[in-house]
Amino acid sequence: MTSKEEKKRRAALVEAIVAEDTRKAIDDMPISLSNLGKLFDYLDVKLEEGCDHTPKITTDFLASINLSSEKILPWLQDQGGYCDCEILANVEEGWESEITKNT
Repeated sequence: MTSKEEKKRRAALVEAIVAEDTRKAIDDMPISLSNLGKLFDYLDVKLEEGCDHTPKITTDFLASINLSSEKILPWLQDQGGYCDCEILANVEEGWESEITKNT
């Protein structure tokens, strides 16, 4: 049977691995957490008018802050965001806690 100390040690190791994986994922992002949070806020307002199932609002936002949609849109798609409403729903869900922690 595993001791309490061993369980704590294993839990700490898993936590450290997850933290390192998260740090690496953040380092590899083509957009900062701050700008990603601003994108989500922007989409939240603009999508009150509806989604045309394209990333047009996202592309316009990225252009307005001089970021490359050619680099960022494929990353957003890898996160499950193919159009503006999916970016807000799927990508925000995956990154919301990191944005809250880091901004």
